[in-house]
Amino acid sequence: MRRILVTALLAFAVAPVAASVAAGGSDATKNASVACTAIKSHMLAADFAHAYGTFGGCVSALTPVEKQNVASAQAACTAEQSDATFTANHGGKTFAQFYGTGKGDKNALAKCVSTKAQAASKAEQLARTNPARTCRTLRTQLVANTFIATFGTARNAFGKCTSWAAGLQTQSENAASATCRTAQDASATTFAANYTSNADAFGKCVSSTASVQAKAKLQATIAAVSACKAEQTNLAAFNAKYGSFKSCVAQKTKTA
Repeated sequence: MRRILVTALLAFAVAPVAASVAAGGSDATKNASVACTAIKSHMLAADFAHAYGTFGGCVSALTPVEKQNVASAQAACTAEQSDATFTANHGGKTFAQFYGTGKGDKNALAKCVSTKAQAASKAEQLARTNPARTCRTLRTQLVANTFIATFGTARNAFGKCTSWAAGLQTQSENAASATCRTAQDASATTFAANYTSNADAFGKCVSSTASVQAKAKLQATIAAVSACKAEQTNLAAFNAKYGSFKSCVAQKTKTA
């Protein structure tokens, strides 16, 4: 039953926040702002406020991942620039000719970094879930009373859940970006080949790795809810041990 619950939840929750990166580049904060604009456009104002507090809060949450996108792009472009086989693998064009602009193919390195950073950011945006949709599904699956006991009170449970879901997503992406940078540093060629793309390889790595991590944490939370419900058969002992259902879920999730 637990597996069915997780599958159903993810099926509803993974509705991509599609966006085209029309601005940004090698400026992590600006890229985060573009990403937050895309997220906000696909959420109700109240849901966005629950998830991130303010637009600035969203930008602050996403900037660390965007910094990793830029760092990854810089590493990849520096490697390409010094690659003796670059011209042969890019239709006879040199690095400067392939990425450069204007007379003399200027700013090739900066253009390369901007292109790759934006591609990574877009790949991550396309894979992001809507935290409010996740919580609406979770509320249906857990039943109202259990949902409320898990996240807060009847008045604020949904907002607390949305904030939790957004935080879970951000934490997963931050952890994934560190994992992906390590893999990229180990072998840039293998890394790019593993994600079937050179431009957005890092973004694909982050989004796929973060999805696995977020799913595991979601499963741990659902398992904790089930375990806490089972322990409630002895209510006096349960209250003495945990104080509240929410505290029980938090403790069991932490130790999972």
